[in-house]
Amino acid sequence: MKKNGKHDIFFASTILPALHLLKLLLGIVAAFYLLLSTVHGSNVYAAEEIDEQIQLFKVQAYKYYNGIGKPQNYAKALNLYKVAAQRGDAEAQFVVGGMFFKGMGTDPDLKEAFKWLLKAAKQNKRTPESMQIIGSMYLRGSGVPQSYKEAKKWLIPAAQANNLAAITDLAFIYYHGLDGQSDLSRALELYTQAALQGDSLAQSNVGMMHATGTGTARDLALGYAWYSIAASQGNTTARISRNSLMADMSWEELNRAQAISVSLYQQIERFNLQTQPRVPAAKNKTND
Repeated sequence: MKKNGKHDIFFASTILPALHLLKLLLGIVAAFYLLLSTVHGSNVYAAEEIDEQIQLFKVQAYKYYNGIGKPQNYAKALNLYKVAAQRGDAEAQFVVGGMFFKGMGTDPDLKEAFKWLLKAAKQNKRTPESMQIIGSMYLRGSGVPQSYKEAKKWLIPAAQANNLAAITDLAFIYYHGLDGQSDLSRALELYTQAALQGDSLAQSNVGMMHATGTGTARDLALGYAWYSIAASQGNTTARISRNSLMADMSWEELNRAQAISVSLYQQIERFNLQTQPRVPAAKNKTND
């Protein structure tokens, strides 16, 4: 048998400790991954548990809101929805915002309504109405710092969805150049869209823009026609403007203007009929 040489001594003194160190490191790594998997598993479990709790709060809130299985109680519904909203549930945030806006189960509170509707909207839980509320509050600085940029950001998609209030607010921004530069032709386009839906203030504004040639070529007959439509809805300013405009019109222009008024009136009436909810026809009862 050979005696241990220098290589054997090196193996004993260097290689073996290195193997022990490697084994120790592998053990630490394995323990670390085990810890990670345990933490991840517990986080998933906790998230699922929280989600179940949120659903329970929402179910109870829904029952109180609609009076299902218990007396209707908006205040209790609001409190339960608020718990779910505070835990980050977008649907609950949306409902809470709406309830504060309408004063259901509480006094109306626009600041709280804005806060919760904005939280929901940022999680993609939004409607044209909620976006219009957010945009209009930014526009007017109601319960939130005034910001025309933010107002426009929320009003554009609401207006694209044909929300009437959003359309008129956006027209106001373009007319006055609140976003940095006025766009009178775009303002007229939006005001006309709202006017055809029956908004008397928009109708008066369209009349003014045509009568004065603002954002379009001047047309006294068309201005008169829109003033007349707005006046027929009780708009006093439009009535005064219409009567004043007559002094600058020929009989030919006046006759054309009144014909346009009748045509516009019929167009608006057709739109109203198309947008009214249909009432199901009553079924005739027959004897067996």
